[in-house]
Amino acid sequence: MNFIKYKVFLFFFLSLVSSHLFQAKAELDAVEKEFNDKIYENYTEIIGQYPFQERRNDIGIFYDFAWDKNNKKIIIKRDNQNLPIIRFSLFNKDIQPGVSIKKYNDIDLSQTSDEEIRKLHKQNIEAKLTFKDNQIISLKPNIYNYNDIKLSNFYLEFINNIDTNKGLLEITFIANFTNKRPELNSLAKGLLGEDSTYCTPDIGYYPIEEVYINEYKYDVDIREGIKNPVPDKCYPVYFTYDNNEVKTIRTESGIGQFRQVFNFKNFPFDKQKLKVSMKTNVHSSQNISEIQPKTGYAAVTFLTPEKGAFLNLEEYINNISKNYLKEWTVTNAYIESEELILDNYYSPYSNKIYPFHENSINVVLDIERNSAHYVYKIIIPVFLILSVAWFVLWIPTHHLESRLTTSIVALLALIAYNFVFSDDIPKLDYLTALDKYILLSYIFCCIPTFMSIGFSRFIVRNQRMVTIINKRLRSWLGLIYLLASIQIFSF
Repeated sequence: MNFIKYKVFLFFFLSLVSSHLFQAKAELDAVEKEFNDKIYENYTEIIGQYPFQERRNDIGIFYDFAWDKNNKKIIIKRDNQNLPIIRFSLFNKDIQPGVSIKKYNDIDLSQTSDEEIRKLHKQNIEAKLTFKDNQIISLKPNIYNYNDIKLSNFYLEFINNIDTNKGLLEITFIANFTNKRPELNSLAKGLLGEDSTYCTPDIGYYPIEEVYINEYKYDVDIREGIKNPVPDKCYPVYFTYDNNEVKTIRTESGIGQFRQVFNFKNFPFDKQKLKVSMKTNVHSSQNISEIQPKTGYAAVTFLTPEKGAFLNLEEYINNISKNYLKEWTVTNAYIESEELILDNYYSPYSNKIYPFHENSINVVLDIERNSAHYVYKIIIPVFLILSVAWFVLWIPTHHLESRLTTSIVALLALIAYNFVFSDDIPKLDYLTALDKYILLSYIFCCIPTFMSIGFSRFIVRNQRMVTIINKRLRSWLGLIYLLASIQIFSF
């Protein structure tokens, strides 16, 4: 009887919960429909145009970003003299990314706070910039459209594989992008609920859709994102309403593969920089005719990390257990800006060739090879084989047959051992540190054989002189080998 009562109670409880869920879903759908209808009613005339966050009128100078680990905040990047570093100049292309600004008019920027610097550069006045090398450039304010898409989070879950032969990095990640839509705030106020997401209507451009993650290939079986939206979801980009602001939000997740450029000159004691590149796919230019889609003004679009992305990478570095790659150690993870410049970009719209400027960011992983494997299984064994060949010089010079047999056997052993570890060495068009060491070892392994053959011609004539030369060479040449080996691996 009690069991029947329990089943009845459970049935009514589940029915009540389900009814509330359905009611909440219906209310959310109704709010979403009303919001979308408002967008269509109020923005019919701009559907199809590219939305920017704001229109500015200033000199178009933007400073690079950096992460303050101690205070957990994003700051303006500065050089060793505390001068702010340029990220992008919209109206003067002679101002290159990475240069430092000493003064804004007569204001010393090394003594000026980040907030004050930002306020100065938003003024609608002519400004005189003094650079670190004391060069002075005057800039006049101009009108332009501004957009800044945010990488709000970047969860590096695992580094699955680093294939140095193919030049590939494979990671499991989750990336969240957000983009403010201030023109929709008034429509959402009093209608949308906080901390809720809503489907986006088809009203033309969504800048957040243009963000491109530069992957080697996109495998829909292991990746979810804008190219492979989750089934039964209304759209790969959503509206969110938080703190009285409408934003679009996009999530990319799964396993991504990225091409890498490796430098093996110090192999096997090498350090590498791995990059996951993301770009806006939107042209930033002062030339209105070059901007697509047409806006009628100069335009600049940035992709910038938020605090969450830096904190996510810090968490990965601090959580050593996440590193399953025993060959490599991740020593640092950070985000840097990069301006992509294509000098000869051909526009199919204007039928012209001009420089193409695009602002992007890179998630950078500093890794260091764990070289113990190569020390114990290659460098030390090669040294021992060479030692066997070199100890031939301690055999009396008149025992020619013994000297030749031992040195040749050691040389053949070194050649045979070279085939054992040949797959561990990248096949390159330049010599790595290990290549130089092995080549040096080959040369010094051949020397005892050459010396024994050379001594065979003179040993009958002057045994004493041959012995003295042999004694001096085995000491000096051995010392030269050790010094050369130290030089090869000292970097």
